[in-house]
Amino acid sequence: MRAVLSGRFAVILSGELIQSLFHFLLNILLVRELGAHDYGLFAIVFAVGAVGITYIRALVAVPATIHVARSLGRPAALGYDVMFGSGAVLVSGVMATGVGLVLIPVIGLGALAAGAFVGLYAFRSYLRIVLLARGRPRIAGLSDLVYAVCGGLLVARWLNGEGTALLDRAFAAIALAHAIAIAVAYGALRERIRFSLHARARARYRAIWRTLAWSLAGVTSLTVQGQGLTLLLALLAGPAAYAPIAATIVLYAPLRIPASALLNMILPEISRLLAAGQVDAARRLVIRNGILLGSACLAYGALMAAALPLIEDILFKGRFADQPMGWIGLGVWAVVTVSLLYAIPRAYLEASAAFRTITAGAVASAALGMAVMVPVLLLLMPPATALVGLLSSEVATLVWSVSAFRTLARHPRPARPVGVL
Repeated sequence: MRAVLSGRFAVILSGELIQSLFHFLLNILLVRELGAHDYGLFAIVFAVGAVGITYIRALVAVPATIHVARSLGRPAALGYDVMFGSGAVLVSGVMATGVGLVLIPVIGLGALAAGAFVGLYAFRSYLRIVLLARGRPRIAGLSDLVYAVCGGLLVARWLNGEGTALLDRAFAAIALAHAIAIAVAYGALRERIRFSLHARARARYRAIWRTLAWSLAGVTSLTVQGQGLTLLLALLAGPAAYAPIAATIVLYAPLRIPASALLNMILPEISRLLAAGQVDAARRLVIRNGILLGSACLAYGALMAAALPLIEDILFKGRFADQPMGWIGLGVWAVVTVSLLYAIPRAYLEASAAFRTITAGAVASAALGMAVMVPVLLLLMPPATALVGLLSSEVATLVWSVSAFRTLARHPRPARPVGVL
């Protein structure tokens, strides 16, 4: 409540709202202007970008948040900033290169813009999380605003043509907008990107390599369980069949806006409370915000159930009139709701460095999701039916995360000193 009353949550939420609104409008525009196949490709690359954010969050952003939040005001904070910033540059560069090389045979030289988008999207996500951990939410909000405004101007200027040419310009516009927003954030900080691989930085990484290894294992399993299953659905069904599902997922982006802002705000708070030994306060924070998110999901789901037919007719120009949009909408709402409900208990597990627990739950949930979804698609049933597989995986993750959170809250681990995960 103190954070809300101080306006910090409002600043974080406004930033999430601005950039998510831009993404929403961009997707609606592309749904209307691109064919189902090309829009499906755009949605798949955006899903790859979401996977990139998941990896950079686990490998550098979450560890940086935990260390920086515990080290504010100490010389160690700068060391961790350099250490994790360098890691973010490397991870983002690898992502951009990999995506570009894989997509060149599919969409030609436009794959370079798609790769740049994925890499810059991931790095700016890292930068936002670290800015919040450093207590600089206004700069994070400014970066979001610049990204949305520049992206909107570039899209208005460049988004013409059709097919692959339009797709290439869309990727180039949002990649450049991310680059400008990153530059503005560092300009407002009056800092430059600190990149160093000297002996001290390598030593800091070696000190936490076991935690990072488990974090990598956890994020890989979580990626397979979440975005990985979604990508598998898209690849098995094909871009055209995936297009109506992707378009419906976009409609639930406004629900993720306050959830993402809330999660980015409370992760440093949970980390600080646990470091101070205030386990009960951290547990109450998780429960209160979980109830808040659940209530918002129910209200938004009721609203979308009533509005989806009108939205499909007006915003999507009736492109998916032959698809069971009502069932797709119900399935997507259920998947999104459950995934948001376990996000905050999982943040508690991350702040507690319980990455082995996260990994075990994600692996089991991913196996369940694949066991349900893959036979459905191989039996040539409607792609929307495969959402049952996604839902079963998310429900299993929710049950596992809540159970692990309750166990850990009852029997907390001993507080670790600053600099140790």
